[in-house]
Amino acid sequence: MANRYPPEVHQFIAANVEGRTCKELAELTNREMGTAFTETMMHSYKHNHGLKSGTKCGKPKGWSPVYPEGMEDFIRSVAEGRTVYQIAELVNERYGAGTIDAVKVRAFKKNHGIVSNLNTRFKKGSTPWTKGKKQTDYMSPEAIERTKATRFQPGHTPANLLPVGSIVKTTDGYLLRKKQMDGSQWDRWEFLHRVIWEEHNGPIPEGMMVSFKNGDKEDLDIDNLMLISNAENLELHRSQLRFTERELTETGLTLVKLKIKTRERRRK
Repeated sequence: MANRYPPEVHQFIAANVEGRTCKELAELTNREMGTAFTETMMHSYKHNHGLKSGTKCGKPKGWSPVYPEGMEDFIRSVAEGRTVYQIAELVNERYGAGTIDAVKVRAFKKNHGIVSNLNTRFKKGSTPWTKGKKQTDYMSPEAIERTKATRFQPGHTPANLLPVGSIVKTTDGYLLRKKQMDGSQWDRWEFLHRVIWEEHNGPIPEGMMVSFKNGDKEDLDIDNLMLISNAENLELHRSQLRFTERELTETGLTLVKLKIKTRERRRK
């Protein structure tokens, strides 16, 4: 780098670097010395020659080319005591619809260190600011437009809708069967192993559970199912008396019942 420019260029840059950005220094040097510095080249030149301008570099925190000039000062002036929804409404009135939404206002405030000094906790008996409004009332036009492609149309049946009788597996490995289309999750689905037990033995008493002798939750053979109490289930695990063979688990259950009976008698 030192050999590319004559000594007078080096002297000129060193004499004028103070207080100027790389862009300003490059433009001045090109104009006065006939060079062809770019902002990046001048940055490298200063670094290689140990020159400092003493100017602040980079963009201020939260700076963005997306929003109109002066919007930060405006938000600061209206933020006091207002929610992000109210601030978004005021900004869009001033700079045009769709300039910003409530989610972006929250991020903008955080990035620029703007606080509203507002207690946003909902007070008992208060009327929500959004009462009587639709979500689209405080969404930007662009956000509303993006929702059109994924909206459900009246009468539309989702592609992943399962018919009654469908069987699925839970994350715990249990098999569920869909018994009806409407209602809550527990109204629409039923555990298949419980259904099979009740078909053979009647309703499951309160405080009892249906478990699998060999530990395989997909083995729904009635001979593999056993009705046990929560205490017996806990003791089977605690005493490590569950096995992959049905007969061994049955023996373990007999021992567990004796343990529990003995413990109850000792307490009495």
